[in-house]
Amino acid sequence: MKKLKVVMIRNHGPDPAKLTNLSCLSSLPNLRRIRFEKASITLLDISRLQLNSLENLSLWLCHVDESLNELQVDVSKTLQSLQEIEIDYCYNLVELPHWFSQVVSLKKLSITNCNKLCGLFEAIGNLRNLEMLRLSSCSNLFELPETIERLSNLRFLDVSGCFQLKKLPLEIGKLQKLKKILMRDCYRCELPDSVKGLENLEVKCDEGTVFLWERLKPKMKNLTITEEETEHNLNLLQLF
Repeated sequence: MKKLKVVMIRNHGPDPAKLTNLSCLSSLPNLRRIRFEKASITLLDISRLQLNSLENLSLWLCHVDESLNELQVDVSKTLQSLQEIEIDYCYNLVELPHWFSQVVSLKKLSITNCNKLCGLFEAIGNLRNLEMLRLSSCSNLFELPETIERLSNLRFLDVSGCFQLKKLPLEIGKLQKLKKILMRDCYRCELPDSVKGLENLEVKCDEGTVFLWERLKPKMKNLTITEEETEHNLNLLQLF
């Protein structure tokens, strides 16, 4: 068992299954990937696992239990190799746990179809190695923290389907490695003046947001705008 590299815990029942004793996963020193499907878990329990080789953590259709207990471990050491966190269709997720900001090795953070998520932690700026931030279809997300300007390695940002998003961070133009933004269905989103500092940027949007970028085209170097039709996600039909 110590050679095991992938663990997938899948529940085929109608409701999320409560998981306990996650600490047993710490006995798998070579574990690279964990995926939970339709489970009820406490994210704080994951942060306490000693999984030095874990690279990918994925949650799909999970019920996320919040814990008010303070974190007593150094996540940068217990999860020192973690590069990707993917959370999809976790409907009760309101906010991300603060310990995410301590995973300094993280390169990809994907939070999608989490309709109750209303904001990100301010300390997201600590994730200096983050290259991809995907927040698509989080329909209640109304703002992004200004500390995003510190994500100096960010290359890809997806806020498509974030209907309530009011604006992009004021100093987003400081992200000189940012080369691609997806923002379909962001009708309320305003662009700060600093976006003019982004060079060789590719933007994918729809007819409702394309005008925001078209008017900036004469002022931005090598800006590419692609207008796409709105996508309708029917993936969950397979569950019924």
